[in-house]
Amino acid sequence: MALRFAVWCFIVGSFFSSLVFANELSIDVVGLFKNTAIVKINGQQRILKVGKTSPEGVTLIKADSRKAVIQWGGKKHTLALSSTSSLSSAGFAADTNKGQDKVLQLIRQGDGMFRAKGLINGVSVNFLVDTGATVIAMNHSVANRVRIPYRTQGRLTKVETASGITDAYKVNLATVRVGDIELKNVEAVVIVGAQPSSVLLGMSFLSRLQMKQEGTRLTLSRY
Repeated sequence: MALRFAVWCFIVGSFFSSLVFANELSIDVVGLFKNTAIVKINGQQRILKVGKTSPEGVTLIKADSRKAVIQWGGKKHTLALSSTSSLSSAGFAADTNKGQDKVLQLIRQGDGMFRAKGLINGVSVNFLVDTGATVIAMNHSVANRVRIPYRTQGRLTKVETASGITDAYKVNLATVRVGDIELKNVEAVVIVGAQPSSVLLGMSFLSRLQMKQEGTRLTLSRY
């Protein structure tokens, strides 16, 4: 059973692009679907709904699986797939596309989920893609097998699971690898108990990638 932490995110159709604004406001688009955009504004993750304004003054005008239109500073701006732009009071100063480095494609399973085999600190694990999880999450048995010293080096916290409130430990994973994509120093949580049965590949990993879903295919790209 997938656990839900802090922020709820969706992955119907998504991309990762970045805008840097003249007054140092930055916005990274992590995911999109109809009428909703998942963004990071100055490093803070936000879920923007059409017509709603973030605390930073960014308003979502419209969104679909391909692009989003936002309003900021009295102007409307379109965020395009895989672009990095600078914005001044006069508008966009630059728009540069980045080439792909590593790409992984996953196929939706019969239960509607995306799964992948991968490595944590070089040890094989089974991942369940879960954009509803703020960080990578695993049960303590998996953590013991991977030899994560969560009890001695982790930070004790509490999480809510289907069985109630239980202990968990916040940790940082040295490496997380899925396909050819490997990231270092990734936040995770180890939950004392049997859940989750698969390691949840949460946003501490996914938000550092471009994500795009087309039908039953999910593409993860690192730039």
